[in-house]
Amino acid sequence: MFIHHARLDHLLVPAQYFSPEQHRRELERLFLPSWHLLATTAELPRHGDFLTVDLFGRPVLVRNFHGDIRAFLNVCAHRHCLLTHAPRGNDPRFRCQYHGWEYTKEGHTGRIPDAGCFRPFDRDNARLTTLPTESCGQLIFVRLKDEGPSLAEFLGPYHAYCAESFAPPFREAWRWEGCYEANWKVPIENSLESYHVPCLHGKTFGRFPPEEKCEHELTEQYTWFKTRDESFGSRFQSWFARRLGVPSTLIYEQHHVHPHMTFASLDVFRLVQVVYPTSPTTCRQKVWLFTARGHRPGWMRKTLGRLMAPVVTVVTRQILFEDRAIYPDIQRGLEASRSRGVIGTREERVYVFQKYVLDRCGVPPSSVEPSLRQSRF
Repeated sequence: MFIHHARLDHLLVPAQYFSPEQHRRELERLFLPSWHLLATTAELPRHGDFLTVDLFGRPVLVRNFHGDIRAFLNVCAHRHCLLTHAPRGNDPRFRCQYHGWEYTKEGHTGRIPDAGCFRPFDRDNARLTTLPTESCGQLIFVRLKDEGPSLAEFLGPYHAYCAESFAPPFREAWRWEGCYEANWKVPIENSLESYHVPCLHGKTFGRFPPEEKCEHELTEQYTWFKTRDESFGSRFQSWFARRLGVPSTLIYEQHHVHPHMTFASLDVFRLVQVVYPTSPTTCRQKVWLFTARGHRPGWMRKTLGRLMAPVVTVVTRQILFEDRAIYPDIQRGLEASRSRGVIGTREERVYVFQKYVLDRCGVPPSSVEPSLRQSRF
């Protein structure tokens, strides 16, 4: 059952989905203090594996040092060049592409070509900027600020969830990254309600679950949705789960950890998604899909696990692409709208998310600047 029993206010005005002022406020107050899921251990399996990413205009490098995952600002301490511009790769030497300065996993200098010309050496300044890095299960998180909550504090009850859900017998089956012509809140809000399911997902989900089969939990830190999915697709997955030795429940869950990370699960898969703002009207989404490989030994388990993974991937990809097709139209409508909007009880998680944004940004609806209340037209 839903928690609210009457329609709710649409707390954010349309201009807060394209205002540069709102964008800057959200970066400063929502994203810079937060932990960010950047990769999985499957992406960095060997010593010397690395990947780079632009995180809110800051170049970040994540690297495997003999199984120890560390993150750094991707900037050499010598003369400020990017250590590497490659999106990912492997190099046993941790060195800058420009002059060849090498570094340790602590960010200290190692070998420096013709080091004598730098005497006396300034060790306090000749080191990389390290970033807080923690792993949970197979998920790797990075924080841009030195001070802030631990990953366990940030995730709350989802720290244990990640440690259990994104670990054996689940293995990464697919990852995807896409850019959208929409404010980051558009895909987040879409993921928080089932009201759009009959229109957008008629061939995949089919219809939204009746209220009596839905369960919501609403808190300041996260929201949660659960239902028993008895569709053919769910029962098909349940058949696989039993033969893989994974508990069969037919329970579908979707979780949102504020501000930008969501989890979804059914018996044989775990899905995690993050959405990063790249401008007031654009964003980037990263998706990782894990599927069950089972506890039971033998060739049957391996065969079933390998057969199921591409099937779940195809369905997941289809649902994601059905959603992404509507995002530009939502953004276009927001930029032209002259109405406030309204939220139904089935969309109550959207209301909680909007309240979180307003509370953290310190902008109550009644005090939004007049310039933010106007459409672009």
